[in-house]
Amino acid sequence: MNSPGGETSNAKDKRAQEAAEDRALIQLAQLGDLAAFRRLVERHQRRAFAVAVALVRNDDDAREIVQEAFLRAFKGLSRFQSDSAFFTWLYRIVTNLSIDHARRARGHTKAFQEDRLGTTEAEELEAPFLGHVDGADPLDALRRREIAARLQSAFDALPSYHQAVIVLRELEGLSYEEMAEALGVSKGTVMSRLFHARRKLQRALADCYEEQVGHASRIGISEADAQGER
Repeated sequence: MNSPGGETSNAKDKRAQEAAEDRALIQLAQLGDLAAFRRLVERHQRRAFAVAVALVRNDDDAREIVQEAFLRAFKGLSRFQSDSAFFTWLYRIVTNLSIDHARRARGHTKAFQEDRLGTTEAEELEAPFLGHVDGADPLDALRRREIAARLQSAFDALPSYHQAVIVLRELEGLSYEEMAEALGVSKGTVMSRLFHARRKLQRALADCYEEQVGHASRIGISEADAQGER
């Protein structure tokens, strides 16, 4: 079994190898090798899309953001500094584009969320799974959905700079240093933002838990009263 320290070391080694391979591809792309840049796109488009869609909550908008990010990266290859990692440079572009888009579209967030809940993709991800698990408790499934909805609502209510650190840390597993580079801020700022963002999400889940406990208590009391009347 790998120790936590060993896993961290392996992750760093993997990132270092990836950065070295990216730099080799960038050098070729800077010389006009389009195939090398396409390889960069293939290596990072999935992760870039995951960051974008987590921030803008719309697949189509996320795809456009990722396309624009790679276009800007291609145009700015001559300015790329070899001592930086390509993926943190790219994530900075994706994150900034996503934050700008989210700010413009903030007034339409509620309408989009209501529409997203009814999509075929959401139904395929949730309903069949819940329906095919043997012995699945419908009430437990409902509670999990309520908690997920509350957590999503709390995330959507976060400022965009708090959303960004949650996505980069929890979804992509970036280090504080990588996040600082990707967001163009200091490591201390990243740590502060992450602390406050996590505390807000924990508070939202605590409120939801208290509601669930209170609801269960009320049901228990009601059932006891009903039995007493028999």
